[in-house]
Amino acid sequence: MKSFNSLVTYGGLAGLAALGFVSAQGAFPPVEGGINVEDINAFYQSRRVDEDDGVSFHPAGSSKGFQCKYPFLDPAEWEGCNTNSSRDCWLRKKKARSDGKRLGFDVRTDYEKAAPVGVTRRYTLDVLENTISPDGVPKDTLLFNNQYPGPKIEACWGDEISVTVTNLLSDMGTQIHWHGIRQLFTNDMDGVAVVQCPIARGESFTYTFRATQYGTAWYHSHYSLQYPEGLEGPLVIYGPSSANFDVSVHEPLLMTDWVHRSAYEEYQNEKDPIVRGAIADNILLNGKGRISTAGSALPTDIRAYSVTKFVPGRRHRLRVINGSAGTAFVFSIDGHKLIVITNDFVAVEPYVTDSLIVNIGQRYDIIVQGLENPIVSGNYWIRTQPADGCNRFRTGTFNSQSSPPVTPFDVRMGVIHYETPTSVNNVLPLDSPSTHNRSFYDCADLTLQRSLKPVVHWTVEKPVNSLTTSTFYAAHQKANDTKLGQAGNYAHWLLRLDPNTEAKTGRQMHSPFWIDFSNPTLLNLTGAPRDPYYNAIRYSSRDRNGFIYMVMDGALLPTTTDADVNNAFSLPPTAHPFHWHGSDVVIIGQDSVPFDPLTSPLTWRFDNPPRRDTVTAPAGGYVAVAFKPDNPGVWLVHCHIAWHASAGLALQMIVEDDKDHIYRTLGQEAIDNLKEGCRAWKKGLNNPDRPPIWEKDDSGV
Repeated sequence: MKSFNSLVTYGGLAGLAALGFVSAQGAFPPVEGGINVEDINAFYQSRRVDEDDGVSFHPAGSSKGFQCKYPFLDPAEWEGCNTNSSRDCWLRKKKARSDGKRLGFDVRTDYEKAAPVGVTRRYTLDVLENTISPDGVPKDTLLFNNQYPGPKIEACWGDEISVTVTNLLSDMGTQIHWHGIRQLFTNDMDGVAVVQCPIARGESFTYTFRATQYGTAWYHSHYSLQYPEGLEGPLVIYGPSSANFDVSVHEPLLMTDWVHRSAYEEYQNEKDPIVRGAIADNILLNGKGRISTAGSALPTDIRAYSVTKFVPGRRHRLRVINGSAGTAFVFSIDGHKLIVITNDFVAVEPYVTDSLIVNIGQRYDIIVQGLENPIVSGNYWIRTQPADGCNRFRTGTFNSQSSPPVTPFDVRMGVIHYETPTSVNNVLPLDSPSTHNRSFYDCADLTLQRSLKPVVHWTVEKPVNSLTTSTFYAAHQKANDTKLGQAGNYAHWLLRLDPNTEAKTGRQMHSPFWIDFSNPTLLNLTGAPRDPYYNAIRYSSRDRNGFIYMVMDGALLPTTTDADVNNAFSLPPTAHPFHWHGSDVVIIGQDSVPFDPLTSPLTWRFDNPPRRDTVTAPAGGYVAVAFKPDNPGVWLVHCHIAWHASAGLALQMIVEDDKDHIYRTLGQEAIDNLKEGCRAWKKGLNNPDRPPIWEKDDSGV
């Protein structure tokens, strides 16, 4: 019940809404008054419910036998309402009020203030080593439950999710992050080195958190470079949507790049002063790929590809995820339009496009209208083309701007297969000129981002922080960093403050992120942030309805020169997909030109700007975001190019209103649980009965 109590600390109405009774916005009418913690505890103590009681229904796209369950809602009064013709609705009262309105939860409900209360979904994940050949080339990998991708974790809006992770690796710890899950008041469950020590070999850790939002996410290891090694899988939270559909495809489409040798070996290219950058070998879609070169023959059976089944004339909801280490993708389906209804965990007004640029860590829910009369074979290509400026492969770099376009290998990675009397498995799809014609694919995709309008409206107010000390360069050291010892003695990526800002304010930040696995910030809130390599910034949460502004900049400020940074850093013109833990952020400004503190804010959008948790800073340009400091904790912000994050392109935010605020929010049991994990980790470091732990030579995240 910790999560219920924590929600109430932010106000009676929000607490009551979170328990499934009322909501301040959306489909709910305004409600006066509130309820305190004692009243809620008394309510739960007085009610004995069985998870089989209450309202239940089978959500579209879920596994056979899966049911959304809401045991605190009386089925005589409440009902599920998510049907082909009412996908915007989720739960509602059966009877309307005297004014004709119905209480309920729908796509317009402000999920930051209200969510229904479901049941606990329990899963287990074993982290182990094995050899797989997803594209025909054997590779020693790390796997969840001996499969790649990892098993689909599914839950319903308002459920509690509990996942027990057991580390069966021989020479590494592990930590699992639930990408996109806000972890409202459960910072200890974020699964990253700033909040917990790694799970020791032979030990288990149970992550428990609440699905306060809905949509598509993924989970992956956040321990060093383990997720490019295979530790990732899809996570789906069923809920309402902004447009109607008939069929929800069961399996999400997980796009990844793939490295044939160990990611830890490939990281040596990132450290190499000549190569300067890790290189991928191939592309996989849902764990399937193939080795292809220009002119090579394609497999003749579509079952060699990732196959998604369609029904003629029906509207299909797909979930698209980019789980790559270093590649942004342009996703398209030959002969079909895409209707975007969700970006990350934010429902948006339907937006129609031919293709979709999906950067690393980003997710989209889309609707695809099935053709009434598909071709005889019933087969159409799914393309996952690497985006311009955001890819690097051993056989070359994709570039649609070249004449002719540079295409190192075939990007037809999946097949839409219509099940009709004439459809067959042994006839490959035909190319469709409408989508095969490669137009300009810039991975920043500013046009798409500016077109996305969240259904739940936000108006961004003035910042409660100084933007001057929250503007960071994505920089790269020109010389090796000798202060990190032999393991870190190479040139790193980093997020740094402007040197003139440092001189004027006394605030220093110009080091790559580098954390000690045995010293997570959350367990040492006073001492750990003093380490300059922890890159910790503090934001007050006293004004929880205010906004923190941050800028990620790809060029020096107009008043700054190379001499000001002592020629020690460069700012490579590279696009970076930044991911914020603990919050969705609104994109108030994003441009391909450098940030100017005087003129850029004049162009910013404050009335319902795009909102998501992973945002691209364009090459040579900038992105400006804002978020509410209403989730106490230690939260990582990092580039989601795995190689860049490992090289130090990250910082951490400590969000609190006083020195005990975070601990009060989490509770002593949570802190004790983390401490016990650290004791097990430290004990296992020098275990003579086991191989030594793999030497850490990166940031740790």
